[in-house]
Amino acid sequence: MDSYQYLIIGGGIAGVTAAETIREQNPDATIGIVTHEPYPLYSRVLLPTYLKRKIPREKLFLRTIDDFIESRIELRLQETVTSVDEKRREVTLHNGATLGYQKLLLASGGRARPWGKPEDESIIYRLQTIDDADRLFSALADVRNPLVIGSSFISLEFLEIFLINNIAPALLMRDEYFFMPYLEETGGELMRAHFQRHHITLYEHDEIAKIQHNQHGLTILTKKQQLIPCDALAVGIGIERNLEFARAANILRGDTGIRVNEFFETNQENIYAAGDIAEMMNPATGNWHATGNWTSAFLQGKHAGLNMAGARKPFADIPSYSITNLGLQITMIGDCLPMGDPPTADAIVRINPDTNEYERLFLADGALKGAVLINRFKDRAHITQLIKSQQKLDAYRDKLASFQFDITSIPMV
Repeated sequence: MDSYQYLIIGGGIAGVTAAETIREQNPDATIGIVTHEPYPLYSRVLLPTYLKRKIPREKLFLRTIDDFIESRIELRLQETVTSVDEKRREVTLHNGATLGYQKLLLASGGRARPWGKPEDESIIYRLQTIDDADRLFSALADVRNPLVIGSSFISLEFLEIFLINNIAPALLMRDEYFFMPYLEETGGELMRAHFQRHHITLYEHDEIAKIQHNQHGLTILTKKQQLIPCDALAVGIGIERNLEFARAANILRGDTGIRVNEFFETNQENIYAAGDIAEMMNPATGNWHATGNWTSAFLQGKHAGLNMAGARKPFADIPSYSITNLGLQITMIGDCLPMGDPPTADAIVRINPDTNEYERLFLADGALKGAVLINRFKDRAHITQLIKSQQKLDAYRDKLASFQFDITSIPMV
């Protein structure tokens, strides 16, 4: 049986960063990475850029096989872990082989959430792996009537990909407006007007009832009895975490992932988790969350690697995600779901439709816990600090309802 001092499940940015950090701290350790993918590390965040024809495919790859050989990190491609035995400190692979470890990092990430029927797979496109991107890239020349499904950041990427490739897309979503419930009605109207300016056909508060195949192609019948011509379905409905291998192990799980403390330790000795599957407590608000973005995965991998190698370096970060899409810069910081009774009771909205600027500030007990910003990136750093500090903002509530008040003028306590 092969055995490693440090074994990592997952070859994405969190896992590779952890392995390289361990190597920096421990030049002589044996390190292994198990990944189900056939490729060394590539940038998932750049997949849309490749499909927008702004970079060539080769620019997606961040490491080569030789990089791992030089670092003396054993990269085991196309191998899937099926179970973890925390008592024996072993993992079992899909082929029945077992690998031993002294310390284990779970960084297996996620996959696109299942959607649709097997007979429709030929027209369904996702955007989670490089194989997904390659498949869509090859199809773009023939796509004429794409329908984007979902109200997500990935949906925004799909829309821009099609428009940059001179293809007019339509958007279908279950919600009454985009990014509901992170946005409220005025924010939803801002997004609706934005889509209309880009000639994106909207189908809101509706969903597919039937995919009708005929000699001329496909027609989508919605539950509202709308007929939509379609030759490609681009699905942006989020991910599900790769956690099947941990089901038999006594590893504590939360609502969305594996729960870890500020050192990325699970409830099992010498087992850590980082990246998309790690569920951490937001130190500012006390809420548990899993953060699925590239920057956070890199930072978590770095800290997990340091702690696995012997450091006691706590991780305290306010989760955030940003995208620039079709002229809008959208940022979500911290906990961006309404609270209070009714749920909108503790949220402040300010908007300037003439400049497409929007902020929705979420508070709890008088302190800021999260924010959605549209074309207000300049406020991001200060808002993040306000969330971290959890200082009371009661004295500013009335002022915060207008952009005439500069939120960065609030002094840090």
